[in-house]
Amino acid sequence: MGGKRKKRLPPDLMEEVVVDILLRLPVKDLVRFKCVSKAWRAIISDPIFIRAQLRYSATKWERDPCFIISPQTLDFVDPEDEEQGRWPTAFCNHIRFYQWRQGNKAATFVHAKHYGCLFNELHFFAHCDGLVLVPTELRIYVFNPATRDAIKLPESRRNIVRLLGGRQRRRCSCVGLGLDPRTGKYKVVQAFYWSRDQSCMGMEVCTIADDKNNGMMWSWRDIRDDPPYPAHRCQTGLSINGYMFWRFAQPMQMDEQQPPRGLLHLCLAHEEFGITGLPDDLDPAVGRNFLLDVLRGQELCLAARTNTVMTIWTLPVLDEGLNLPWERRYNINVHGLFHPMALPPCSSGIILLQTKTIYRYDLATRELTKLCEMDNMRYQGLRGGWENLFAFEVKPYTESLVRIS
Repeated sequence: MGGKRKKRLPPDLMEEVVVDILLRLPVKDLVRFKCVSKAWRAIISDPIFIRAQLRYSATKWERDPCFIISPQTLDFVDPEDEEQGRWPTAFCNHIRFYQWRQGNKAATFVHAKHYGCLFNELHFFAHCDGLVLVPTELRIYVFNPATRDAIKLPESRRNIVRLLGGRQRRRCSCVGLGLDPRTGKYKVVQAFYWSRDQSCMGMEVCTIADDKNNGMMWSWRDIRDDPPYPAHRCQTGLSINGYMFWRFAQPMQMDEQQPPRGLLHLCLAHEEFGITGLPDDLDPAVGRNFLLDVLRGQELCLAARTNTVMTIWTLPVLDEGLNLPWERRYNINVHGLFHPMALPPCSSGIILLQTKTIYRYDLATRELTKLCEMDNMRYQGLRGGWENLFAFEVKPYTESLVRIS
């Protein structure tokens, strides 16, 4: 036998190669590959692999930003809501998620779930590590669109009021979703009022358990200390590296103490509140007319406009805490106020969002170009257009294997 024997790779090296290959695959393929073998299932289900895949997904996003889009439609349009500028109460209970990348002419279908007639209102979504928080007027839902998992959080009696006709709703729609870096668990936070005049606010937290033993034991518990000042009653917090941020509410009574010029923040690890100041060079005349966003999951972004110039500041949020100052990044000549979605070097220009359109601002030519008109774009699997379209929820998106059920 003159043939040479092939050298076999050591088992450890073979597993390293498999892991490296699996990390590069889309989440939908990884979910399917769990059924290939027990060994692959063990690798893909390992918390270490899940965090590594999330890091890879975040790195990939910096090279090729993608966004998750959720169209919000109404079962019917109430003319009185439009005339009086009221928030609609006839939202469709069909939640849909699509993914879009710059240069694509169509949005790719990711996940959808129909809830029958469980809610009437949808509020502002939030994104954290591939998870999407969907608040309604009564309950809170969490999705992982990539794995097609969804959960409904327990009802909190502290925040519920009864309306005429027997309907119920949450008195306060101030919520948030974020990662507690100390435990590696995700927490959903919601506010409530201690008093009828809304002058005293508390907050409660529900930790999302990702195993069968704890899944049936989820419950809301009060955060020990109250916020120093109430947060605005209808907003969804921004989560970055273990911190959550909200705007303060305006006092309801003339004799109430004014909140400071800043933002309310919550440290999820220690469940302690604090105040983050606004940029020192932010014109006080702007008042509350500014936008807040999360960039790359690492920076808090503030955009404000004076005359024809929109200024963008960023605040790095590090694992060690909120120790760095705001940095003034860009002054751009645009009409109106836009949400910054991505800054260089993650994109060749600044990607901006305004209502139903995504734009690109070229820093060299100072030109604003439409990238995507969401109400005119093609959506995979959709025939025709959206009926009774109200709005689009759009967030920078990193798909993940993070378990919620």
